[in-house]
Amino acid sequence: MKRFAFRLETVLRWRRSQFDLEQSKLHKLVGEREVLRARIHELEGVRAAAEQAVLKAGEVRGEELAALEAYRRAVAAQRANLQKALVACEEKIKAQRERVLEARRNVRLLEALKQRQRLAWEAELNRELEALAAEAYLGRWGRR
Repeated sequence: MKRFAFRLETVLRWRRSQFDLEQSKLHKLVGEREVLRARIHELEGVRAAAEQAVLKAGEVRGEELAALEAYRRAVAAQRANLQKALVACEEKIKAQRERVLEARRNVRLLEALKQRQRLAWEAELNRELEALAAEAYLGRWGRR
């Protein structure tokens, strides 16, 4: 009997590569999210440090307070922009996770089909081997 060959092997390899590609896109998006979170955290730290510096200075003039307030507003605007980017990134991650799950389902479907075909092939092989063994036994028994 000929050896087992899954006719859709090239499709399975392609689906696996698509799954790997979708996973790498997801990892990239997760990395982008972490960068955005770090930038927000860093921005908050810089803002807090500036406030502490003004408070520790002791005597504070009106211009310094006005400058601090302008800085707070600028930081708040930057934080809002980063937060919007973070929300957008989270949405992209959610959509990408769906694509990864779909790609995984496609791979598993073909792998299950391959397994069923392999089991059927093995069953057929076993039937052929049994028939061959029975034929050989009967051939030897008939010669005696």
